[in-house]
Amino acid sequence: MVRLYEYQGKNLLKSVGIPVPEGDIVTTPYEAVKVAEKIGKPVVIKAQILTTGRFKAGGIKFANTPLEAEGVARELLGKEIKGLKVEKLLAEEKLNVEKEFFLSIIVNDSYKVKGPTILFSTEGGVDVEEVMEKHPEKISSVNVNYLHGFQPSDAQKLVLKLIESPNVVASISDIARKLYDVFTKNDASTVEVNPLVLTRDGRIIAADCRITIDDNSTFRHPEFKVELPRDMARPPTELEKIAWKVEEEDYRGTCYFVQLNPNIHEVEKGGYIAFHGIGGGASMLAADALMRRGLKLATYADTSGNPAASKVYRAIKILLSIPGLEGYCLAGAVLANQEQWYHAYALVKALREEARLRPGFPALILIAGNKERETHRIIREGLKDVPLRWELYGRDNIYNMDFLADRMITLIKDYKRKQETSPPKEYEGKQGPLGEHLSFTSQTGKVTISLARCIAPKCGFACIKADRWYGRACLKIEGGKPALTGSPEQLKRLCNECLACEVECELYGGKAITIELPLHGLDEFRRKYRVPV
Repeated sequence: MVRLYEYQGKNLLKSVGIPVPEGDIVTTPYEAVKVAEKIGKPVVIKAQILTTGRFKAGGIKFANTPLEAEGVARELLGKEIKGLKVEKLLAEEKLNVEKEFFLSIIVNDSYKVKGPTILFSTEGGVDVEEVMEKHPEKISSVNVNYLHGFQPSDAQKLVLKLIESPNVVASISDIARKLYDVFTKNDASTVEVNPLVLTRDGRIIAADCRITIDDNSTFRHPEFKVELPRDMARPPTELEKIAWKVEEEDYRGTCYFVQLNPNIHEVEKGGYIAFHGIGGGASMLAADALMRRGLKLATYADTSGNPAASKVYRAIKILLSIPGLEGYCLAGAVLANQEQWYHAYALVKALREEARLRPGFPALILIAGNKERETHRIIREGLKDVPLRWELYGRDNIYNMDFLADRMITLIKDYKRKQETSPPKEYEGKQGPLGEHLSFTSQTGKVTISLARCIAPKCGFACIKADRWYGRACLKIEGGKPALTGSPEQLKRLCNECLACEVECELYGGKAITIELPLHGLDEFRRKYRVPV
């Protein structure tokens, strides 16, 4: 779900003719004065943040004059409410309320409904769940058949169950019909007007609204300017935007990434690690154990669903880009539906690069499940000469997460105590001139093979063996050297970006293969926060 701000929701209501209070969005105290002067009566000023309970948190205040409106705006703008910074305010007329109602439309996923349910209550301005529990007789509902639609007669039946006044019934029925139009036209998951008020001069007005949009539909609604289609109470961070581009541009598996503490300066103070899960079970067990031991998780990432190694690699690089991290933990177990060697090759490539930038950095790895033994072999061989503090565990430790948390703490303490004094250096990449080479573009990157650096047949053609076993036979032997099995266009479709050829080449002493996997904006982010590139 994607949450809309109140002012965005009210603009949608206005577009279909639902009455809303007179007002406008403001971003400065001066604008608040102008809006209050235009309204010409007392105003209410509301912080535009994606959370409920704004009134109790001090995010909704009243002003009787334009001068008071200026003071309120000055007080609220820039203030943090429930951890969210206020950057916009909605200034609108203060209503003289006679009665408050509740009206909403939700997607009801009950197997008996599987469609929209419309709720109406004469108890507005309060939590509808509380009304359902204490006064179920004050709630009316209608399940809508998509094929039939929400007809005027349905709207009247909804309201007539609770209200007798013909004028009020007609007004609310009309609003309910129009609200259903908002719901369907905007691919909404929830449309809620709470309260829907009857004013003392007889008007029915949507005093507040909350709308969420199906995150799978945001591509159809560029007008909402959604940067990251996910249920978030705050704007996405720079790294979350970078991670979303990875997810958006590669359909293979998942690259879910969220900063649990988006305040980077707080993370830099210490005590935080990067947490990386594969699926939910072991991830939650490990996360709970780590936090019980006093560690704080700066991130949560999930690379389940059988992603390509290139996608996992990008997730790890994003995770390790947060400044001030004291360690990295990967936890995934009982993974029967995906082969874990892709995670293994991604780990090896990413951690070998990071080791050159932060020698001695702690990494705790738990991978259990399908192809576990082979996955562990790849990781052990790939990291055996890498200057990191790393430990690898498997299925024997799935239900011993407290032990793993203690090992993470031990690695971190050792890292802090014996942290290498040599400054981090730039990643040197492959050595020697590129010379004669082969290259092709993969789905999300570029593969380059330097024939000048190639040591075949001394390596036993490790890259070709790995490609045949883990990849899709993009390479062959020709004249004692690697060669491509198809045209660049064919190889772009064929290559599964398993990263095996590059890693195995390097492990056997070669420096011939480079797989470039760009992450747009990541280097700039790292330089901005002084994280080695």
